[in-house]
Amino acid sequence: MKQGLEKFLAKKWMIFLLFASLTYVFGTKTDRRYGWTNEESRDATPIVSDGAGYYAFLPNWFIYEGTDFEFIKEINEKYPKTGFKDNFSTLKNGKLYYKYYTGTAQCLTPFFLIGHAHAQMAGEDADGYSWPYQLWLNVGMLFYVMLGFGFLFLLLRRLKLDYFPIYLTIIGLGMATNLCFYVYRDIPYAHVFSFAVVNGALLFWLKWIQEKRGRSFLIFAFLFGLSGMIRPTNGLILFILPFFFENHLAFVAAIKGVFNRKFLKTLVFAALVFSLPILVQLLTSYGQTGKLLLNAYSNEGFDNWKDPYMFQILFGFRKGMFIYAPFLLLMIPGLIVMFLKSQRRMVYGILLFTLISAYVISAWWCWWYGGALGMRSMIDFYGIFAIPIAFLIQRASAFWSIFLVVFSAFSIHVYQVYERQYNFNIMHYDYMNYPVWKKIFLKEDKRLNWVFYSKIDTLPEHIRAITPPLGFSLNRNPLSSAVIYGSKTHPVSMDNLPEMGRRFSRKDDLSFVGVQVSMHVFLNTPDENPTLLTQYFKGDSLLGERGTMIGWRPQNVGEWEKIKVDFVPEYRWKEIDSISCRLITGKNVIRFRELKIQFFEYDPLE
Repeated sequence: MKQGLEKFLAKKWMIFLLFASLTYVFGTKTDRRYGWTNEESRDATPIVSDGAGYYAFLPNWFIYEGTDFEFIKEINEKYPKTGFKDNFSTLKNGKLYYKYYTGTAQCLTPFFLIGHAHAQMAGEDADGYSWPYQLWLNVGMLFYVMLGFGFLFLLLRRLKLDYFPIYLTIIGLGMATNLCFYVYRDIPYAHVFSFAVVNGALLFWLKWIQEKRGRSFLIFAFLFGLSGMIRPTNGLILFILPFFFENHLAFVAAIKGVFNRKFLKTLVFAALVFSLPILVQLLTSYGQTGKLLLNAYSNEGFDNWKDPYMFQILFGFRKGMFIYAPFLLLMIPGLIVMFLKSQRRMVYGILLFTLISAYVISAWWCWWYGGALGMRSMIDFYGIFAIPIAFLIQRASAFWSIFLVVFSAFSIHVYQVYERQYNFNIMHYDYMNYPVWKKIFLKEDKRLNWVFYSKIDTLPEHIRAITPPLGFSLNRNPLSSAVIYGSKTHPVSMDNLPEMGRRFSRKDDLSFVGVQVSMHVFLNTPDENPTLLTQYFKGDSLLGERGTMIGWRPQNVGEWEKIKVDFVPEYRWKEIDSISCRLITGKNVIRFRELKIQFFEYDPLE
């Protein structure tokens, strides 16, 4: 049965179907986001943040033919609501400067030129940023991710792996890791291009080992040089290259052969093609700064050499690779299986490479690499991490093969939920942690949008209640909106509450005021997220207000749950004389009961 499945999967049309299906999935995702086939939904651009920096070299090279990026100012005025101008710096002489390496722009050059021709023929603005350029940027990304998968496919075949484990590994990488995110959303970022070029370098290195053909060595040299100009940390693949040989004696013999007189011509050409991407980088940096610089990140560096964040980038809940790319967890048992099945040399190589790359990447000053879904800097090496996963699937029995398929499907589901949470702003783009991850795990309710971005007030530990809980009879069912206590036009005096028959106790005018609101809430739909708003007045003047969304606090929909909300406005009693509390529900309706408000005073120095 296994042989029959292999023969079926080996058919050319099946291989085509695999790559066509992935292309369709990625293309559909990016089309939904950027509206390539639907002009009415075209309200976003893929050229933002770091991606804007990687991309900016292309219009600078081919359209504006300058070195100072002054055109960015005009582009910013022309497209004021975009991120095209993101992340440029200013030199001491006032010239604009981009710190990024040019490898990504080099990869995208053919697609930029096609986009330029398209813009001219279509009568669009040929300014480097109109939608034809963005469209072909997207096409270029799809090309490179498929190229990366193609290189990986051939690499795994040369490692004598069957079609089924290769198919499942590629599908898992494409749909259950954050490689998917950088294919369709943050497109000009460097990671997918690194993934493709690194996989290509490894493939042609293995081809050279197996076939001893100079052409393979030349292609390897070019791709290795290009990978370093996409992201210099890609040079770390040097540490795994020796482990593709059967033993260290074969590696030493091959290195000696490289410097053999018969190989000299190939070696010279290899050095030239290796240098081409580096030369582009040097000339570009010289045009910007007047210096031949390979390190353009002059004010940033690896500040954490002595205290790297290795565990955090692999298993941490802020950006951990294994947390936000769950399919890669199969790498761990895969290494064990390889070790037990006489693949120890490759195991040592992958372990050494993983430790070194994790150490270097986690030593960067911004070890979490800013706003991102997962540990984006490890995407470059997913082709290496795929090797033990494919070996694991290869060696699995029928029962464990079924388990691995189920685990892969579950991993795809979990990761796709991560993407939707990120896109809906449920998952924080930067400051995730375990308590929040646990709270939102597999939840996609739109009422959770943005709630973890806002500061949550918490009353200080040392507080003094100055009123008992003040109960209200506003138990409407359902409620569209309500003024709970006072209003902007008719605020209720804190010193005189005849409608409740209560008065505030004597208070210290120099103390600060705090408010706590509690109620039982019944949410009808997952989309409900009403806002509880407090406003603070002095006479008829509004001093300030504080609002908090409360729809995320109930954990369930369709049942009553008690919530409690604190407000700590940092106003002293003597600074205000009235407070208004109101519930803003928008178009939705909610039900609530047992509404209570209590006032406190506190000294922040206690």
